[in-house]
Amino acid sequence: MRPMTQEEMEHLIHQTEWGTICVTEPDGTPYAIEATPFRLGEDICFMINPRGGVYRCIQANPKVLIKFTISEPGLGQWAGVSCHGHGEFDPAPDALRLGWKELGKIMDMDYSKAASVFNNPTRSPLFRVNVGSVTGRCSATREEPCRLVVAPADTDEK
Repeated sequence: MRPMTQEEMEHLIHQTEWGTICVTEPDGTPYAIEATPFRLGEDICFMINPRGGVYRCIQANPKVLIKFTISEPGLGQWAGVSCHGHGEFDPAPDALRLGWKELGKIMDMDYSKAASVFNNPTRSPLFRVNVGSVTGRCSATREEPCRLVVAPADTDEK
């Protein structure tokens, strides 16, 4: 087991189709959901329920941990990345349209109808996390690369 390189961590984040958003309830209780990540600039973003638990938690404490993991069957090889940052819901109409477009690319779906229905300036589904620090570990030894992390073929994908 070893720490991952910055490049390995970026590749894992890029290739993972699910991320776990971890926040805390106003009373300090942990709360987590899984969602499909995408990038808008440097931020890691998600389109999630604008009236759900993450919204409630972020109002009290904007600190967020996003966890990305990948493994082989049987857990012979594994890797995990933790992104610590600040979360907020972005109500800007242009950002919302871009968020739905980016999610549509990943999911291979047309979210233009959802974009018009869920384009609400008071409760936005676009959740942005401005990442402040990233850590990662993998099952590879110090002498070997992390086999599970593959460089993206097309960096415009996510």
